[in-house]
Amino acid sequence: MVNVIFAYLISGVLSASVIPWIISFSLKLKLFDVQDLYRKTHVELVSRMGGISIFFGYFLIMQVYADFNNIDLHALIASSSIMFLLGLKDDLLGGAAPSEKFIIQLLAALVLVIFSNLDLDIYLCLIDVPSLCKLMGFGLLACSLLVIVNAFNFIDGINGLAGILGVLVNLFLGSCLVSLGDDEFAISAFVIAGSTTGFLIYNLIPGKVFMGDSGAMLIGLTTGAICLRFISLSINSNESPFSSPVLIIIALLIVPIFDVLRILFIRSLHGKPLLVGDRNHIHHRLRDLGIRDFKVVQILVVFTIITVSLVILLQNANIVTISIVLTLLCIFSNTALTYYRGRRLFANYKFSDILFIDTLNRR
Repeated sequence: MVNVIFAYLISGVLSASVIPWIISFSLKLKLFDVQDLYRKTHVELVSRMGGISIFFGYFLIMQVYADFNNIDLHALIASSSIMFLLGLKDDLLGGAAPSEKFIIQLLAALVLVIFSNLDLDIYLCLIDVPSLCKLMGFGLLACSLLVIVNAFNFIDGINGLAGILGVLVNLFLGSCLVSLGDDEFAISAFVIAGSTTGFLIYNLIPGKVFMGDSGAMLIGLTTGAICLRFISLSINSNESPFSSPVLIIIALLIVPIFDVLRILFIRSLHGKPLLVGDRNHIHHRLRDLGIRDFKVVQILVVFTIITVSLVILLQNANIVTISIVLTLLCIFSNTALTYYRGRRLFANYKFSDILFIDTLNRR
């Protein structure tokens, strides 16, 4: 446990130490975040290159701690590097075409699932054909990673939200991996948490640097990998403290996963491009209630903690029951938020407008 704590602290120091250089570099080359007042609230010039600091702390410490005979760690480092470079290209040169981004993200995800020993395909397939199960397993795991990566990218809309959630998830899962005897992936979880913590020192109040796509996608990929590792070890171990590791992961990622699924569902119903940004994310809608950015982060972190605590308390119950409880919790919370936001913005907003206007777009 001492090693993982030390790795967390050192990666944080390294990440924080390079941010002044990144800010200075951004000022010279004018690498600022786009001032889009429709979706963003900052009016000052802020560097969008903070992902470099997270990658610097993560990559450097992983080279020190990684077992070069462990193909799983090599796959993780390689796939996270691909994802970081894709995001960095976006941060430097502007957004890539959706098809280009999807192909490279899929490549990074496949590198991880093909070369990692996750042993999850048998649990993801009901067909008694091993080779087909393997292919289906790779596909489902890669899709899961893509959902998590883009979920973190989607919620990176206000200072601290994606970063703090990433830190909390990785510290929790890193501690679980230590108890399951997987010290190397535990170190990976603590290192990405430490690097992100170092970045948050300059990102929270006031926001002097943003993580950009490079930071959000790096956190999303490494967090997704740690999640899959935790599920794999928990399923194949008798020492796991949780009866349903999948529900633990869903609870930990409830905010980004629910947000990305809701956003894609609403955009498809409204006939909008799935990957074009708007102000319908959960953090935007909370801000529409007059809640300040850091308070929004606090609310969503507390919601996550409540959800995880609920799953842990109910873990001896039927899995279907827990899933229904989580679903109803999300639906109730989203309905309440939509209604109070609508009442604040429109004097004649009615409860039925939640379904007919906000959901089905029938005006």
